[in-house]
Amino acid sequence: MKELAKYSGALVMFVGVLVLAIPYFQGTGTNTSLIIGLLLVIEGFLGYIYVNNMKKGNTISNIVWAILLLIIPFAIFFYAKKIAYTEEEYALYN
Repeated sequence: MKELAKYSGALVMFVGVLVLAIPYFQGTGTNTSLIIGLLLVIEGFLGYIYVNNMKKGNTISNIVWAILLLIIPFAIFFYAKKIAYTEEEYALYN
């Protein structure tokens, strides 16, 4: 579970790529599927950076990340980061 939490952002990016690729190969691509796929790829990229950033962060940095990641994905990535790393691992980098 710990390894899955570390790669949660990459999994979201993969889902975004699937949302982009499946309509393309079916020939039914619409602007809606392009926007959703792009949003998932960007959210996954930023989420991967957030989860694997070893800095613990303070309230201001968490607010900035919440704005960048949008509120709901931030909560998912925040808990994935808590699962992925222990307090001892944080202590090594902070």
